[in-house]
Amino acid sequence: MTQPMFIPARHFTPAHRTQVDLVVIHGAEIGKSLDGAEALARGFARQRFLADGRENKSSAHYNVDADSVTQSVLETDIANHAPGVNPISIGIELCGRARQTPAEWDDGFSRSMLARAAALVAEICQRWDIPMQWVTAEGLIAKRRGVTTHAEVSLAFKRSNHSDPGPGFPWERFGQLVKTYARGVV
Repeated sequence: MTQPMFIPARHFTPAHRTQVDLVVIHGAEIGKSLDGAEALARGFARQRFLADGRENKSSAHYNVDADSVTQSVLETDIANHAPGVNPISIGIELCGRARQTPAEWDDGFSRSMLARAAALVAEICQRWDIPMQWVTAEGLIAKRRGVTTHAEVSLAFKRSNHSDPGPGFPWERFGQLVKTYARGVV
């Protein structure tokens, strides 16, 4: 993969990490747009507010749409994306919504985006020696390493109520893509 455009997030923790245990997949709760990865990165770069007036201090390491990947936080630093595992994880935002059906995750845009995300996850797992295995909430509590979702992190640590990327997300197909990219077959 080519080096993604880097647009630094406003909120993150400099850390110079030497170990990462998890890759966390998110649905960004934005529509399908070829400018989605760039829009997410620009959003993380500026000051944003929640409905109650508090500043939104979220960020992610990477943002993915159907034709691009952007980076908002260096992998060695800590992004604010999944309370409970932020210090040990890399967060990837996908342009999609938790309410998407399996069919909605199977259109041309989503297939292209998932291929980009799978290639990125394979590279991250290889770079950080993270097993390419699915980790459930129970596995997170047991400190297993691998790939998980914001929903599983929420279930495990009860520090957020996020359910993304949602029950319609094509885990089996995505997992196979990650392993295919890791083998260099694609």
